[in-house]
Amino acid sequence: MKNTARVFTGAVMAVLLAGAAQAGGDYVLLAHPEAVDGNTLIDDNGRLYRLHAIDAPDIGQQCLAADGAEYSCGEQARAALADMIDGILTCDLVKPDAPEHKEVRCHDFAGRDIGQLLISAGWALPDRSVGLDYVWEEMEAEARSLGLWQGRFVTPERWRAGARL
Repeated sequence: MKNTARVFTGAVMAVLLAGAAQAGGDYVLLAHPEAVDGNTLIDDNGRLYRLHAIDAPDIGQQCLAADGAEYSCGEQARAALADMIDGILTCDLVKPDAPEHKEVRCHDFAGRDIGQLLISAGWALPDRSVGLDYVWEEMEAEARSLGLWQGRFVTPERWRAGARL
């Protein structure tokens, strides 16, 4: 059974590599990465990858739910990302030479953009300092009161600057 799984994983990686090679550009395959926080992944070798164009609550960041109860939205964002990354990801290197981490745009096996999924679920916000990617998804999540939008929160950027609810 283990050999079958290895053969299948090898075949999947070969298909993903072929597709990425055709697309051109720099890319990396992440096999079963872990979520460090709501917008950062780590691979088996300890390399960090930050999802491009999104900003998620930091670990330890607190938000208010619809009923006014405080909850760890940073941990919820990390858990949401962890649920979305089960398997192999194909990641385009947006900023491969960033000093602390590589900046990437990742897709799952079905081709879904992980950053887009996080924002659509309401657990991350678009990083407007790099463009307007995912703004529509943010408006949809807000309109449906998903994730962070279920209650009140301070944006991750303001939280890091010391703002609190």
